[in-house]
Amino acid sequence: MLLKKKEIAMSQALIAGPRTAFEHAYGLMIQFIEVCPEDIWLESFGGWPIWQQVYHALGLQFLTLQEGETPEPDLCPPEVGSFKRTPDKAPAKKDVLDYAARMKAKADAYINALRGADLSGVNQGLTNRMKDYNGGEFSHSLTLSMLSGHLLYHLGACDAALRQRGRKGVF
Repeated sequence: MLLKKKEIAMSQALIAGPRTAFEHAYGLMIQFIEVCPEDIWLESFGGWPIWQQVYHALGLQFLTLQEGETPEPDLCPPEVGSFKRTPDKAPAKKDVLDYAARMKAKADAYINALRGADLSGVNQGLTNRMKDYNGGEFSHSLTLSMLSGHLLYHLGACDAALRQRGRKGVF
């Protein structure tokens, strides 16, 4: 019994750092959505509208959805999230925030199901989805890193748009 408690504590410790990084990155993205003025939200920066970059980055279930799980409905068609098409009309920020909350719940469920022993294992759901992009294998450890890294990458570009327009960024 004592060994089992130590294993659980070790698993929680291994996952706590990446979880904290994800929580921080997600919180910054939500803060960005809330402070971004509508004109900048609709503006293209770095080749894509700000809102579309945010939407793409929030597509967390692409990273976390496992084989056999039911995906949450997307807010936009897949080709919008993958930057293959930009629609004429942007979704309302409220709808993006609702979508973000649903994606966060999916990511939280994924993280909560992981144990330390799982980290070196293959995230089969992501690995299968990445075959379309010549992706290779993705471990659960790499997925945890990508949850925060991908959000922060796109947040950096979006936040730069605020600063370029003389506004305070969220970083």
